[in-house]
Amino acid sequence: MKKKIIIPVLILILAAILVFIFLLKKPSPSRLRAGQDYNVILVTIDTLRADRVGCYGYTPDVTPAIDRWAAEGVRFEECISQTPLTLPSHTTIMTGTLPIYHGVRDNGGFVVPDKLETLAESYKSAGFKTAAFVSAYVVDSKWGLNQGFDYYFDSFDLGRFEKISLGEVQRRAKDTINEALNWLEKNKDDKFFVWIHLYDPHTPYDPPEPYKSQLADRPYVGEIAYTDSQLARLEDYLQSRGLKDKLFLIVASDHGESLGQHGETTHGFFVYQETLRVPLIFVTPFKQFSGKSYAGVVTLADLMPTVLELSGIKIPAEVQGQSLVRYFGGQKKTDDRLAYAETYYPRFHYGWSELRSLQNNRYKLILAPVPELYDLTNDPREEKNLVYAQKKVYEELTALAQEFEKKAGEKAIQADFSSIDEDTKERLAALGYLGSFVDPAKLKGQKLADPKDKINVFNEISKAREIGLSGNFDEAIAALNKILQEDQTISDGFFALGNVYFKARRFKEAAGAFTQALELKPDDSFAVINVANCYAALGQVEEAEKFILAQVKRGFDDPQFYHVLGSLYALRGNYDKALPYFEECLKKNPNSASAHNALAAIYLNRDDLTRAEKHLEAARALNPTLLNLRYNLAQLREKQNRLEEAMELYQQEIADSPNHFKALFNLARLYRLQHWQEEELETLRRALKAEPSFPLTYFYLARIYLNQGQNLNEAIELVKKGLELKPDKDNLPLGYFLLADLYNRLGDYARSEEYARQGQELLKSR
Repeated sequence: MKKKIIIPVLILILAAILVFIFLLKKPSPSRLRAGQDYNVILVTIDTLRADRVGCYGYTPDVTPAIDRWAAEGVRFEECISQTPLTLPSHTTIMTGTLPIYHGVRDNGGFVVPDKLETLAESYKSAGFKTAAFVSAYVVDSKWGLNQGFDYYFDSFDLGRFEKISLGEVQRRAKDTINEALNWLEKNKDDKFFVWIHLYDPHTPYDPPEPYKSQLADRPYVGEIAYTDSQLARLEDYLQSRGLKDKLFLIVASDHGESLGQHGETTHGFFVYQETLRVPLIFVTPFKQFSGKSYAGVVTLADLMPTVLELSGIKIPAEVQGQSLVRYFGGQKKTDDRLAYAETYYPRFHYGWSELRSLQNNRYKLILAPVPELYDLTNDPREEKNLVYAQKKVYEELTALAQEFEKKAGEKAIQADFSSIDEDTKERLAALGYLGSFVDPAKLKGQKLADPKDKINVFNEISKAREIGLSGNFDEAIAALNKILQEDQTISDGFFALGNVYFKARRFKEAAGAFTQALELKPDDSFAVINVANCYAALGQVEEAEKFILAQVKRGFDDPQFYHVLGSLYALRGNYDKALPYFEECLKKNPNSASAHNALAAIYLNRDDLTRAEKHLEAARALNPTLLNLRYNLAQLREKQNRLEEAMELYQQEIADSPNHFKALFNLARLYRLQHWQEEELETLRRALKAEPSFPLTYFYLARIYLNQGQNLNEAIELVKKGLELKPDKDNLPLGYFLLADLYNRLGDYARSEEYARQGQELLKSR
């Protein structure tokens, strides 16, 4: 009897020992780390589709750096993006949650919820220094991805991008990499988490040389090749500083690019594989995880839990993705995971249906007014719709999709559209941003058009907009009017038409187009702003006021409107009219940093320094990087005779907004007080380049030449140019006195006396 009991026990013990030995041999991150902390660099390459990367099968070899990393690490062959739009996709990457849950469904207007824990916050809590370096305004700190970062390099001066669209406010990879390398050099001895975002493959495709010439027939690929060359620079730096062996490196894309497949030229409109399948590569110093690949479906939502497990950091409870570490050994058998994706772009911008998809390792379902089912194994280009041929598969996936969406959407976070500051909204409107900050809940109801049936219309509108942006206004207007004659229900078609009219300075027609857009989308605050801007451009500020107040009267009472009215009057120096509007904006939105800043500017103008400082400190607490905040703080410090602080604040404002001519001009004045003539001269030249229509810049430049006794004839021409620009009566005499001094230096005493006399008369008449 005892033997009968002992034998099974021994077998169990032996099995346990074998399992233990197996686990010891199986490489795990915790065992491989051996208690050490590894730095992390996450690189996201915007708009990079997987099949344009060498290690994913593309030829010729245009991505040697990425391919080397794939050979050194773990490559996931079928990684699916959860949405083909930059901000929502990066929100998924940074939070490990789906758009259904985190609520960020589009670029602009949506803000990453504070209640979500981001990758940066997880690493910061673990004692890592955190820094981000982004290349496009769509991931600017305004949209909330800066949560948890000690340093966030965005600094996009929208004033430099007046003639292009929101999605094209970007910087080259070289500039972003330079900034990242500078930060790494200063912090290389600390443990860090760094995110580098590169935007070059996004439209417009305009690679620098030699890639422009080498790949002239494939400019998109040229952009990819250029981006890869900058990643090689990053790799060289990491190698040279001995950081590569102490690092987890992740390379991913947020979404792909259609390049004409399925009729779509770019991305965001459809959810086919060309915009959803993206590269995902993890590189570790551990040889056990080198040269591996996994063929099963994974998602970008898996990135966060994977890198956190690698680092031994607790994964937040709300994360919906799964760690992929279990596949790092090169597992051959693929799990049957489900990958969800969506785009609400057609709905938000055109009033057509959204699209959602669910796929496994073989089949893909697209939920649309006319649903689609594809066998990806046999039909990777998604050309043959199998909804009717494979009815059972369609029904099963549809049921799974319903269950998946229900579960993923439990306790979903509602988007907070009020958190976008008023200044940002006004600048987005000026950029011609298409789309309003619409709550998705308001979009439920009637049956909507299938985007598949509207792709030609979408392409025509996009083409017309591009024509308009290039400056060919008449052609763009004709094209848009033709489209809208055939379908007068496209709100953003009228919005695009209004933008083109506005850029063509046909403000009356622009107001009409924006009004039609508003009739189709009555809660579009951008349309209201732009109608008001049209009236203001016509010199009809009172009409702008009347129009906005009419919107308030009909029940559309947005704090933004009071900020617009305040700005319209403040820009014209009517501070008495502006003040109550800014106060009303602040009353309705106490968290408006822009309203606080605007009120501070008015009180500065009135020399009420106590109230000005109060509002500036409130604005700084709410949004320390707000445009013009540091400029106003600098003015305050000037008035308080704290000149060193003022200079530093002007310099900070200029660093973020290099074309801020008022900050440049005021900084030059302070340099003059310090007798720093060279700095004054350089800064005034920058101010003149930034704003050639400001008369005082010409006067101050001429005064430097006068003091130097050089370039006197050039100085005279500068003063005369300044006078042509009609300076105000307080500054007008300065021009005449400068001419008097300059002609005196040249020995032309008669002219000198005449200009001095005129200057004296102007002084008396002030």
